[in-house]
Amino acid sequence: MASAIDSLLKLVEAQKADALVVASDKVPVLKKAGADVALSMPKVSHDMVTMFVEDLVDAEQMKTLIKEGSIKLGHSLGELNFSAEIRREGTRLHLALYLNKGGARAAAAPPPVPAAPARAAAPSSPPLVGGRLPPGRIGAPAVEVAAPVLSGAAELLEHRAPAAELAELRELVLQAHRDGASDVLLSTGLAARVRSGGELREAGLVCDAEQIVGLASEGWSEAQAEEFARTGSADAALELAPEPGQRPLRFRVNVFRQQRGVAAAVRPIRGDVPALSQLGLPDDLKSLVQYPSGLVLMTGPTGSGKSTTLSSLIEHVNLTMARHVITLEDPIEFLYSSKRSLIHQREVGRDVESFASGLRAALREDPDIILLGEMRDPDTIAAALTAAETGHLVLSTLHSGTAAMAIDRIIDVFSGPKQAQVRLQLAAALRAVVTQVLVPTSRGHDRVPAIERMVVTAAVASHIRDGRAHQIATQIQTGRAEGMVSMEQSLMALVRSGRVALDVALGFAPDPEALRRSVRG
Repeated sequence: MASAIDSLLKLVEAQKADALVVASDKVPVLKKAGADVALSMPKVSHDMVTMFVEDLVDAEQMKTLIKEGSIKLGHSLGELNFSAEIRREGTRLHLALYLNKGGARAAAAPPPVPAAPARAAAPSSPPLVGGRLPPGRIGAPAVEVAAPVLSGAAELLEHRAPAAELAELRELVLQAHRDGASDVLLSTGLAARVRSGGELREAGLVCDAEQIVGLASEGWSEAQAEEFARTGSADAALELAPEPGQRPLRFRVNVFRQQRGVAAAVRPIRGDVPALSQLGLPDDLKSLVQYPSGLVLMTGPTGSGKSTTLSSLIEHVNLTMARHVITLEDPIEFLYSSKRSLIHQREVGRDVESFASGLRAALREDPDIILLGEMRDPDTIAAALTAAETGHLVLSTLHSGTAAMAIDRIIDVFSGPKQAQVRLQLAAALRAVVTQVLVPTSRGHDRVPAIERMVVTAAVASHIRDGRAHQIATQIQTGRAEGMVSMEQSLMALVRSGRVALDVALGFAPDPEALRRSVRG
């Protein structure tokens, strides 16, 4: 079976080198004529080196490495034979492979050792459920012992970890919720990571695939479990009570198969819908829900708070207007309690088959406002445009870096002959696009939003109809009177207030030089 490191090992022969050395968080080097020659590539992460090691050793050799801190073995690549030495250096891994030339090893190589026994061939698809991890660890990661792929929902759920074995994992995600973390990332055989203030840090817990599936499946319906077994990924909303009788805390979970087993992204959902001021957003964004009809888009990268901002706008409607609001979410995150407005929340996969079918049904359900979780595919986008054209206000999200990119992305979803019609529809239905990013502050781990706001004026609509979306940036720069704000202007205000350092803001600016000039001016 080919090893992940073999592509690098081919360079040893190609460069007539003596050895390859790979270490955690360092650029790999070739040893050539007594000198170290760095490869033209980025540093190799600790997780990648761990994967190299797991490909090279069997279970018994792994136990030796964990126990003794180093191991020597042999490895073959075609007709090339290598003597390898693996050792731990604190939490880091160091891997050196010396080419045996004509039966004689390189001068600096470790003594030759027998090649490792052949390992069983990998399954044709990634394992859904892995066996238990041994108690030892290589730095942070542990070792996964893969079990056969499980195909059906019933079989999958039978192999999830018992509730008693989920206590540590439950406490980890509950604590992340209490601490205000944005995400918890779980991966079979590796230490869990917690994202706070945009930065990942390792937690002490190493979990196996059965525990990850067990946690996620607490929020699954049978249909979602079947979807995971069939497609390799599934979303779910999860509720965990800190103590019996206490109000449960909510999480959004995406669990997915990956090369070494199962992984999951767990996102805490705050119990109360925050106001715009609590999010650090300008109060005038409330005007986005004053339109009687049309399409309003919230865009930005993953994890930028798009869904939370839209939830805040819906809660503003709920508190101040008498409207019928229908939400289509995958999964449902914030739970609304109807106040002045009547709010019906529908979850894809549970209440409706898809976003597109939910939108078509909503047109017969007398809504004033439709919240669409995401514009994912041509059917959903077409249905959203139809709803916006027929007297409904549609709020939705899209992954894009600017308003112009969002418009191009919507149009590019459709085939050539349909694009002209979509441009006409979009020019008529689109009301505003807000792009949001979260920028680290000068105070440490906090993040503050910066936004670009585009309002569809007659000039902007003309650019959309004529396929000149690239000229919209100029309209935003000069459109302050119409309520427009460029990302550079928003970042400039944060820099001048002292909340964000200039060098940090430049990394988020679509036009860094324009931001630099604005700050200087």
